[in-house]
Formats: sequence, structure tokens, C-alpha cells
Amino acid sequence: MLSAMTQVRWRIAFVVIFCLVVATEVLAQPDVFAYWSVAAIASGLLDYYLQCLGYGFAILLAVMATERTLPRLPPFARPFAIGVAIVVGAFVGGLLDVAFNDLGLAYIQTTRFVGDVLRWVVTAAAVIGIYVFQLRASAAGARIHAAALDRVVLDRQMIEARLQVMRAQIEPHFLFNTLANVKRLCQNDIGRGLTMLDNLVRYLRAALPQLRAGATTLGQEADLVNAYLDVLQIRMGSYLTYSIDVPSEIRDFPFPPMMLLTLAENAIKHGLAPSPEAGRIDIVACQRNGQLIVSVADTGVGFGGAKTGGTGIGLANTRARLAALYGPGAELQLSVNEPRGVVASIRVPLAEVAAIVPASIAG
Repeated sequence: MLSAMTQVRWRIAFVVIFCLVVATEVLAQPDVFAYWSVAAIASGLLDYYLQCLGYGFAILLAVMATERTLPRLPPFARPFAIGVAIVVGAFVGGLLDVAFNDLGLAYIQTTRFVGDVLRWVVTAAAVIGIYVFQLRASAAGARIHAAALDRVVLDRQMIEARLQVMRAQIEPHFLFNTLANVKRLCQNDIGRGLTMLDNLVRYLRAALPQLRAGATTLGQEADLVNAYLDVLQIRMGSYLTYSIDVPSEIRDFPFPPMMLLTLAENAIKHGLAPSPEAGRIDIVACQRNGQLIVSVADTGVGFGGAKTGGTGIGLANTRARLAALYGPGAELQLSVNEPRGVVASIRVPLAEVAAIVPASIAG
């Protein structure tokens, strides 16, 4: 939004340029260069330009003075007030022309004077009408843009709310299954049972704060997944091995809560769990070509053996969250892992990553 002084300067500049353009109609007169010398033409052009400036600035001052009273007027009366200001300004401009050229007060009653005033009234009304229309169009565009931003924020909030509901539904199953395993292990192998219980406590300490957080860091998410896989490794035994590689220089990068865990859960549920063979999960994060890339690779049954084929709620929710948080530049890609399995890769432009500040850091 331009300041009041800047608007005044722009209006003055517009009047100066517009009046110069209008004054050039002197040059369009028939045979003007045939009957008049260059000096006479220049003198006539200057005189007419000064006349135009008199009309232009008189109208500008009248309109600007009227604008100060518009907020106190009802909306239906404001166009009429501007119209009156244009007429008054054009009449004052005509009086300035009469005084400048010493035409005498009787000239005011001539049809030429009335014609000049009416011509400037129509011209000024047209220019001001176009200006007001442009202002309203810009304001409407700004409102549409603001509404679009509000919708994006609302969509993001709805997605996060759905995530909270989904987590609230999923977490009890994981907890009950894990506690049942702890109970069974404590009966048969108390050492492994206590280890699983320790891993569960570590997982809960990492998970509970992040369920309530608006954003966390990549390092915090990696620690959460590490605790989660530790718990599952006790349950699955030799059927699960894993590695997590998140370089220290990117651990503090902001990252959406539970997104990495969703990919790890998806790899277990749809990749390793249906497979009769032992499997492995490798989680790798890096920055490359201006992007933050976080991939979760499993050696499970792959696309052909997976029941959902990568179209489950978790992946769909992850894609929606990425679009809401980072825009179209972020994506979730699924590809074949060699010799078997699936690689799920999140790619986010580093510029978008830097724009989101984790709540833990901001606080």
C-alpha cells in the first residue's frame, strides 16, 4: 500500500504527463507546420500546455480536498461528491485560463469557455473512473488472494487435525500389541521383556510431545523412528534390521511431526510384515540440488505383493500434508528398491524448509 505522500507524488506526475499529452493536439492541427514557424508552434504548444496544467491541477486539488470528506459521507453520496469536485475544479481551471490570458469576465459567458469546461469535466471523469475501477479491481484481487491464503491455512489445519485423529486411532493398537508382547516376554525371557519396555518408554517420551507440536526437527523425528523400530525389533527379532543415517548438519532442519514415522510404519505394515523372509529398513536423509531428501527403503514384498499398493491413508495423508505445508514444490515419490521392496522419498525445496520454524525452536 502506497503512503499518502507517495500517492500525491504519483498523481502530480500523472497530471503533468497527461496534460503534456493533451497539449500535443496543437501539433495535430491541419497544415500547422505549413503556416506557422517552429518558434510560433513551440510558443503555442507551451501556452496550451500551461492552460491544460491549470485545468488539471485545479481538478486534482478539488478531488483531493473532497476525498478527505468521503469517509463521513454515505456510500451512495460519494460518487456525486467526486462529480461535484470535478465540475468545480474544471470551472476553477477555466477561471485560471481567463485570468492568465486576460480574457475578461465576459468570456465566461461564451460557448467556448463552457465547452472547454465541459470537455475537461468529461475527460477528468473518464480518467478518475478508470482509476477507481483499477483500484477496486486491485482490492478485489487482494481479497481473493487473502481468501486463498486463508483456505490454504484452513486446509493445513484440517489436515493436521485429521492426522491427530489418525494418530489417536493408531497409537492404542501399537501400545496394546507392544504391552502384550512385553507381558509374554516377561514370562519367558525377562531380559528381552525389560528391553522392550525400556524401548517403549523411550518411544513414548519422544512421541507424546510431538503429537501436540506444530512442527519438529528432522533429528527429533529420526530419534522417534529409531525408538519405534527398537520396539518392533524386539517383537520381530531377526526378521527386522534397520539403519538410520541423518547427518548432523541437517538434524535441526524443520520437519513435519510424525511424517517420517508414517513412512516407517508403512514400510513395516505393507512391506516387511507380509513377507515370509527377513527384511531391512534403511532411512537416509541428505540435501542435494537445493532439496531436502528423506527416503525410507524397505526390502519387503514390493508393489506386487503389497495389499494397498501405496494408496493407503498414510501415504495419501503425507502427500496432502506436504502440499499444504510446502506447496507444489514438495512431493512424495515411490520407486522400486533393488533387488526387492519399495523406496518412499520425500523431497522438499530447502527454501521452503527454511520458511517453517519448529515450535520447539521458535519457543
